[in-house]
Amino acid sequence: RNVAEVLGRLGSKPLFYTAIGNDDGGRGLVDRLGNECGVVTTTQSVHIAEGSNTAQYLALLDHRSDLVGGVADMEVLAKIPVPSVEELEVLGVGFLVLDSNAPVDAVTEAAQNGVEAGSLVCFEPTSVPKARLLCSSSEFVECLSYVFPNEDELFAMTELDDDGVKPKEGDASLDEYKPLRDAASKLLSRMKPGNPHVVVTLGSRGVMLACKKDSSSSLEFTHFPADAVVSVRSSNGAGDTLCGAFVHALLQGASEEESVQFGMKAAISSLECAEHAISPDISSLII
Repeated sequence: RNVAEVLGRLGSKPLFYTAIGNDDGGRGLVDRLGNECGVVTTTQSVHIAEGSNTAQYLALLDHRSDLVGGVADMEVLAKIPVPSVEELEVLGVGFLVLDSNAPVDAVTEAAQNGVEAGSLVCFEPTSVPKARLLCSSSEFVECLSYVFPNEDELFAMTELDDDGVKPKEGDASLDEYKPLRDAASKLLSRMKPGNPHVVVTLGSRGVMLACKKDSSSSLEFTHFPADAVVSVRSSNGAGDTLCGAFVHALLQGASEEESVQFGMKAAISSLECAEHAISPDISSLII
């Protein structure tokens, strides 16, 4: 939902697939996404599940505004409709963005349909346990062209250890942090052949872009140090903002490197916004 809002606010007019309860919360969500955020929904893309509540999530933040836990009711998301190959082909979908809230079988089917329809499949892992569960399936991972994990999610997805040694906060270089590169390399080796990319968010240390260019076996790693944030009000939604803004930039013809920079700029807006997971101010950003 967050990524769809980002894409909508930036003007990409995403088609949103979800399931909601037959309640005021669900109807309000769909109305708000359409009227305020520019997100497209149809009767085929939104399933109204009788007897279920619309999904809710309460984020718990510490004194530094970092996420430390959450309480969620996501049962209805097991009923999200899976877009068929025919739907994706007719719509001419260039990018299919998935998260891990739906059941593994449904997310895997959606990814496979996306590949068959010629879409580039992107994955936002959502959480460490869900990332680990989904990425235990090779059938799913081999469909992915772009993945957007944070550091902990990346290690969970690859079942590698960070050796318990991380660069210091604000460290401008990741050259000595071999475990991060090893994990990204392992994930790239399992992803869709061609030109896969892993965009790893590192908090105050910025973002690492890892890619495997064309059919070459050589890997490239680029570290983008974080810009100064005036005041971190909430980290909830920053990763989703970067993911959505990155995809929007690609749709506008930007390179992956330019897309990371645009995504980081958008993420700062959400970090500085306490009232919403996604800052409405991103609507004014231009790639």
